[in-house]
Amino acid sequence: MKLLALDGNSIFNRAFYGIRLLSASDGLYTNAVYGFLAILRKLMAEDKPDAICVAFDLPAPTFRHEMYQGYKATRKGMPDELAVQLPWLKELLDALKIPRYELPGYEADDLLGAISEKCSQSGWDCVIVTGDRDSLQLINKTTRVKLVSTKMGQTETVEYDEAAFVEKYGFEPSRLVDLKALMGDSSDCIPGVPGVGEKTAMELMQKYGSLDRVYENLNGPDIKPSVRAKLEAGREKALISYKLAKIAKDAPLELDPAANLVKAPDSDRLYRLFTRLEFAKMIEAYGLKPPAEKAEPTDARDGGTLIWADAAPEAVIAACAGSEAVYFACDKALSAFAIITSGGAFTLAEVQPRFIEDFFSGKIKKVCHEAKAVMRRLLELGLSFDGFIYDTALASYLLNPSESGYDLARCAKRLLGREIPAADFDGENALGLNGSFSALDSLKAHALAVRELHAYTRPLLKEQGMEELFNSIELPLCEVLADMEFRGIAVDRAALARYGKTLGEGINGLTAEIYSLAGYEFNINSTKQLGELLFDKLRLPPYGKTKTGYSTSVEVLEKLLGMHPIIEKIMDYRKLTKLKSTYADGLADVIASDGRIRTSFNMTATATGRLSSAEPNLQNIPVRTELGGELRRMFVAGPGMVLIDADYSQIELRILAHLSGDETMIKAFADGEDIHRVTASQVFNTPPEEVTSIQRSRAKAVNFGIVYGISDYSLAQDINVTRAEAKRYIDSYLEKYSGVRRYMEEAVAEARRKGYASTLFGRRRYLPELESKNYNIRSFGERVALNMPVQGTAADIIKLAMVKVRARFRAEGMKAALLLQIHDELIAECPSEEAEKAKDIMEEEMQGVVALRVPLVAEAHAGGSWYEAK
Repeated sequence: MKLLALDGNSIFNRAFYGIRLLSASDGLYTNAVYGFLAILRKLMAEDKPDAICVAFDLPAPTFRHEMYQGYKATRKGMPDELAVQLPWLKELLDALKIPRYELPGYEADDLLGAISEKCSQSGWDCVIVTGDRDSLQLINKTTRVKLVSTKMGQTETVEYDEAAFVEKYGFEPSRLVDLKALMGDSSDCIPGVPGVGEKTAMELMQKYGSLDRVYENLNGPDIKPSVRAKLEAGREKALISYKLAKIAKDAPLELDPAANLVKAPDSDRLYRLFTRLEFAKMIEAYGLKPPAEKAEPTDARDGGTLIWADAAPEAVIAACAGSEAVYFACDKALSAFAIITSGGAFTLAEVQPRFIEDFFSGKIKKVCHEAKAVMRRLLELGLSFDGFIYDTALASYLLNPSESGYDLARCAKRLLGREIPAADFDGENALGLNGSFSALDSLKAHALAVRELHAYTRPLLKEQGMEELFNSIELPLCEVLADMEFRGIAVDRAALARYGKTLGEGINGLTAEIYSLAGYEFNINSTKQLGELLFDKLRLPPYGKTKTGYSTSVEVLEKLLGMHPIIEKIMDYRKLTKLKSTYADGLADVIASDGRIRTSFNMTATATGRLSSAEPNLQNIPVRTELGGELRRMFVAGPGMVLIDADYSQIELRILAHLSGDETMIKAFADGEDIHRVTASQVFNTPPEEVTSIQRSRAKAVNFGIVYGISDYSLAQDINVTRAEAKRYIDSYLEKYSGVRRYMEEAVAEARRKGYASTLFGRRRYLPELESKNYNIRSFGERVALNMPVQGTAADIIKLAMVKVRARFRAEGMKAALLLQIHDELIAECPSEEAEKAKDIMEEEMQGVVALRVPLVAEAHAGGSWYEAK
């Protein structure tokens, strides 16, 4: 039998530093958790253990700290971005039913030692997995050690048994402690013998085999006088180092290897955790499905106590017109309906266009789930609509914006405790079967759930102060977005083709240059062939070599820049191929027959209220490079039309100035000064006119980072400075902008007192993390408490601006219409003769949407393409 024992903290750290920072949509960092799981899956596939467990350190001091005050004294704590992930990892291990062990006063190394000892006593084999070489001292006849390293996202493992260790070191594994006693360990602040380094210590160990024998032969002829003097002077430190380095295999750990047998995971819990962390690939890798729904209750078949009737369309319309609210569910084709009115409940199948027109008129006050989808379908059918008074999906979202989804089945389950059938009636055949329910039976259950959700959520919105937010922003925005999705934006197909051709020519030219520099032709897209060229033929340093070959990731290539001219060509080649495949070719594939591209806006995807775009994502068009920016030329106005691009200037910083009341920041905005230059002047104690471009760039990073509660670790990565230097920038910023410092303190305190953070418009985000006993989880909550009021208010402002701009266009009788929203930027289309008026309206409405302590500034420009209008 074989037990796989993982050093949790060691692997967790290596996963964090080996993978770039990743985060969920709400800002929760996830890269270390994801990397740990990837390593775990790799190990399980390679070793196929019978049992598995994970050992963790605890933050409390250990017996080593009591023995030697300097032990690990200079080691820095986990970065917040890493620490906040640890509780999630432990939850995932629990869901995977992998036992984890922690023991006050002992380190994970000691627990691994105790585990290996228990295995040996029980006749089990033990494989220890760690990134720490200290565990090599545990190797014996039944224990092997796998050393893990992660570079550039690639995981490497080197396995040691007794023979492999002796071959490398020249002495038995248990004597690794003796080696460290001589040479010390700077990472753990183990002193060793002063002046004796690794080379000398290895020579002594390979000759004498142990610390005792070294000192027994101290006066022998084979030890140089200079080394002898160091050993004599450092004897006491050698002995204390030995005790510090020796793993305590007798740690009092209660463990039976058989209790760690591999078990099937708790699939439902694992699915929910992966969904929360947005690990879609892990859900697929583990073959997980959404938690099984319970059997449909009988009352959902007939709508509970309602009596469902088949009535003539005219009678249904009459019943609807006399109701204060009408609750309905329908299929995507708008051919089948279940409708609940104050006078009865009705089902209709294969309805006629006249019914659709009457039902979606303003005479009938309608409540449904996900109104925008219905509105867009009506526009596609060439029909107008009015009278939508409530959307239960948006209401559910506002009440808790951190949930993983807001489809009707999930909302009914979460808020009502009701199980309803999934919406399997969305195809063209509305009357097809849905399990044991017909489509109409499902529609009945859905209409009833809409009515119950309306009754449940409406008073809560009012009680929580979000009724105005719902009625003035979220619900009206449904119609705005439905119209934007329906209209789409025109694309110059020929220009896009030329752009793709230009990219292709550039790719061909780079290919020829790369072949010339290489001296032969090969597949540039092949990691294996490219690795062989760079590291075997050209002899460049092989960063990130794995068992399957060399890594040629962008991180590796960036390290190789300047070492050979081929590197820059390969990086340019990759940029062009990405632009061509994703945008030139990818966008060409989704141009409709009318020459326009249509995206879908998601109103319930982010916890802060920001919109997202998908299929395709038009909010992610690359603009930072010249070639990427050229893509904007492909998005054009229709014949006789122009595009208007209106963009808020530094809206989040202006909101921060308003919320904080910081006088320096308010004055800078009021005077129309360059806020980044002002900040650089403050932080670097430099006159504004002497601020350098580098200082301004770093000040800009601090300005925007402060909004997100950025740490010195993240800022250091962003602007390529040391962590200490980044900390100085942040400290200096908060010293100069005392109002911002005060706001940050008060925002966290208020969120902790209320249990949520909110925007100027009352949008809430609940923060249970602030009450956590775990410091790292609390820290995450504090960062969100700072960011939510700023980013959420910016989202509310742009949404309200969209509603007001569209209303103004209509009130003025204009043909101008909004087409796209890219975070703080709006794009509209209008006839050329309306351009100046449309620009004025967009600027006026965007700037006047809310009164702040500083002016909101929006600038609008017109042009024949998005590029020209920008």
